[in-house]
Amino acid sequence: MYRLTVKGIVQGVGFRPFVYRLAKAMGLKGYIKNTGDGTVEILIDGDLEEFIYRLKNERPPVAVVESVRVEEVKEKPPEEFVIEKSGGSRKELSLPPPDVATCDACLKELFNPEDRRYLYPFISCTDCGPRFSIAFRLPYDRENTTLADFPLCKDCEKEYWNVEDRRYYAQSIACRKCGPDYELVSGKKIKKRLDGIINAAKLIDSGKIVAVKGLGGYHIACATDDEVVWRLRKILNRPQQPFAVMARDMNAVKKVARVSEEEEKEMLNYIRPITVLKKRNASSFFAVAPKLDTIGIMLPYAPLHYILFRFLKADFIVLTSANMPGEPMYIDDGIFNLPIDAVLRHNLKIANRVDDSVIKFVGRHRMIIRRSRGFVPKTFSLDTDIKAIALGAELYNSIAMLKDGKIVLSQYIGNTANFRTYNEFFKSAVDFFKSFLRMDGIDAVFCDMHPLYNTSRFAEELAERENARLVKVQHHFAHGMSVMAEKRMDKAVAIAVDGVGYGFDGSIWGGEVLLIDFEKQKFQRIGRLETLELLGGDLAVKYPLRLLFSAVYGEKKDYSPLEPYRKYLRKGESFELFAKQMDEGIAIAKASSAGRFLDACSAMLELCFERTYEGEPAMKLEACIEESEALSYYRPEIKRVEEYAVYRSPADGNMSKAEVSVIGIREIICDALERYMAGESKGVIAYQLIDCLAKSLAEVAGKAAKRMGYVVMSGGVAFNSYLTPLVERYLAENNIELYLNEGVAAGDNGISLGQIYMAKYLEELL
Repeated sequence: MYRLTVKGIVQGVGFRPFVYRLAKAMGLKGYIKNTGDGTVEILIDGDLEEFIYRLKNERPPVAVVESVRVEEVKEKPPEEFVIEKSGGSRKELSLPPPDVATCDACLKELFNPEDRRYLYPFISCTDCGPRFSIAFRLPYDRENTTLADFPLCKDCEKEYWNVEDRRYYAQSIACRKCGPDYELVSGKKIKKRLDGIINAAKLIDSGKIVAVKGLGGYHIACATDDEVVWRLRKILNRPQQPFAVMARDMNAVKKVARVSEEEEKEMLNYIRPITVLKKRNASSFFAVAPKLDTIGIMLPYAPLHYILFRFLKADFIVLTSANMPGEPMYIDDGIFNLPIDAVLRHNLKIANRVDDSVIKFVGRHRMIIRRSRGFVPKTFSLDTDIKAIALGAELYNSIAMLKDGKIVLSQYIGNTANFRTYNEFFKSAVDFFKSFLRMDGIDAVFCDMHPLYNTSRFAEELAERENARLVKVQHHFAHGMSVMAEKRMDKAVAIAVDGVGYGFDGSIWGGEVLLIDFEKQKFQRIGRLETLELLGGDLAVKYPLRLLFSAVYGEKKDYSPLEPYRKYLRKGESFELFAKQMDEGIAIAKASSAGRFLDACSAMLELCFERTYEGEPAMKLEACIEESEALSYYRPEIKRVEEYAVYRSPADGNMSKAEVSVIGIREIICDALERYMAGESKGVIAYQLIDCLAKSLAEVAGKAAKRMGYVVMSGGVAFNSYLTPLVERYLAENNIELYLNEGVAAGDNGISLGQIYMAKYLEELL
């Protein structure tokens, strides 16, 4: 007899009925059961190699078999192969699957008038439906989900226990007799079930704004007409931030956006992410994505969406998270606080908030911007026995847990500087994952080095409470290590490009070339961008004209070239005051930031003078680009400067001096300003500015990585559709390969993976 322990995504995906049918087909005796922690235990009486081969190669489409451990045991098998009740005492990490888009078989039933689940918005089976969003503990059985509040009716129970049925042991099944359902609340009027959904569709078509409770939280739905969207912007206080759009089907998408084969494949898979696509007409969907040439579109993924579109006249609706900027996604009826026209809600509790995931193809690479629904809780492997938690950065936060050599990243949490996000979502996510994964006896707590982040302060308290080692990891080394963790690297040259991160020297970093060498325990800043003064600190981030002034005045000690921009100054501002600030060093911070360089360029080309959402100036700069020839007569100067640059570890401020390559950016901005004032195309100038930045970063990183043959790149600026492909091209000219994040976000949403990667080297480094 052989006992197999299978780890991976093996619950809630039809794995047990699949194994049951496989064993029956092979004439095997034994059993399968979920253990108490989420692994699956199988007992068989023979044909071990063939069974494991078929187990791995014929598994259900969403199932993931990470490992199969085999023990030979002396145990009397049952008379036939059976599915036993869940339970056991194993303490190995295994998880339920992520939420899965409605499968084709369920869709066919959904629109079949003869089917008992006809137009029922919670139709599901073993291949689809809510999973992580409804699970509150392991193992993934119905009693451990919020569907436990809805006992199965006789018809559903019959399917549940019929091994030949597609819904055999499907924990999320329900029907109109026994399951949850929707109702539409409009003022004092309530319309139940299908009538509510039909009326919601009518309201949306007529220009009304409707809150819709989905599987992972509330969305706001409305028509994409400019007038309606501008009204929504006022309600949500999002004056410019692009909204996500849901399309009826792929044919509708292709009418308004350019879609590659790879993008279409991603949009149609079970994750159904929001995919950032190039508009066919840059002026279309103007209010949805103001002054952008891209639009984020997703396809229906829940039965409700398909039913809505059945009754909608429109092919597109805005479908965006129903929360104020920076706040967590709503999961309760607090939505009534917003001045909207109606609420379409259901009565199934949401155990875990789950935002829609967002992806973007950058060159030939699929990159994750927001990692949430469909991706969580997939794992990463790490060869260590340490149990740890990493608490991520401040913005776009996620947390990471390490147990049994597996790293589990949380869903997207968001801006932890916001009190509600920090207090209601971040803290509860930490508690949930600690409980969910049975994280007793934590060895280490990782966090960002910034002393004022809520996450850093929380880490100090948690480490003390758990009697664990506290490790503060520098932001940009963590970005680089997030790629290294995915690729299982011990050594790399990393380009880390973003808006802001706390440096070892207390200044703001964001345009860095780093050497990360765990083998030699060497961590070095080998290159960076020239710093720009942030006039008024955060005010310069909000109002990019201050950055443009910093670049020009800092280079020329003269602000006369900026006279045409005087009209963009705000009340109380003047170039004379800015000059005095810089001359006397009053209320100034310095930043070596790629994000701030792009902000200055955006202001210089008169694209954005006030940042109303993260990355806005850079995104509007990207939208105006016209691909052209590189700037032939000029390249940024790269100076060698001796400064503190070598660190004992990325979690340690002990520094020694070394030469650092400093990439000049002021002069190129001044040159571009002269050409712009002379009438050259802003699109061409924008491209050439990006090209110069890419060429310089590739030059510095390429020299350092010549023997290695590869460079890693991460950070929010890596999402730029032109910068990253250009860096890749210039590196390739010197036979150096570029690696990017694939499994986590390149921005701060993925930084917790880089932080926790240090657990592998904890004993050696500290």
